[in-house]
Amino acid sequence: MRFPSRLLTALSFFGAMVWAGFYVLVVAITVAIATFGTLTQSVWEQAMQVPRWFVLSVGVSLVTRFMPMYLAHGQTRRVFGLHAAVSALLLSGFYALLMVAGYLLEWLLYGLVGWPQALELPHLFTEPTQVPLVFVECLTEFLAWTGAGILIASAYYRWRIGGLLLSIPLGVGLIVLTAGAVGAEFGLPLGDLKLGVDLSSTPGVAIGTGLVAFVLGLALSWAIIRDVPLRNRLN
Repeated sequence: MRFPSRLLTALSFFGAMVWAGFYVLVVAITVAIATFGTLTQSVWEQAMQVPRWFVLSVGVSLVTRFMPMYLAHGQTRRVFGLHAAVSALLLSGFYALLMVAGYLLEWLLYGLVGWPQALELPHLFTEPTQVPLVFVECLTEFLAWTGAGILIASAYYRWRIGGLLLSIPLGVGLIVLTAGAVGAEFGLPLGDLKLGVDLSSTPGVAIGTGLVAFVLGLALSWAIIRDVPLRNRLN
């Protein structure tokens, strides 16, 4: 199997560009809050919901955009599945590193100006400078969100609306599982719902849970797309 270098390069570059624009926006919001109000906590932490949805959209695009391209150019579904799995895993790690960089750049900015970078939400880490723990938490969450995106897109590609009705609850379950492992909030428009999932919040448990959620998402997705016909359009 050839390494999916082109796929990784394209999505890594795109993610880095999105991250740069997002960071500038967060800094602008931070300055506005400090200027016209009172800044008492990390804005980057509060903005972390946006990267989660971005990572989910990357998982969706792997199926809806790149799978048809693979099949149209004569690649097998197995090759696509392997490339998608490797790409999703490595991209989750790369995007997690970008989130770590965001926390560190915010720490430098806050320290320079004298703003407090307090954390409001529960995390594996207690300080934004605890790089390994920040990375593990972000990677754990991104593995689940990417896996959920791939699963939802696979079901939709094959069964349309029926696929969404089936796969969205499953994708939410993967995300809830990892949220419990890192001690974080649910991260979806359902408040602080955790469905009773309360795992021990340690780095080992967290990354293990993230990998389990990721593998489950990919396994279910492969069962759906392994013999799916190529569609000319997605509408």
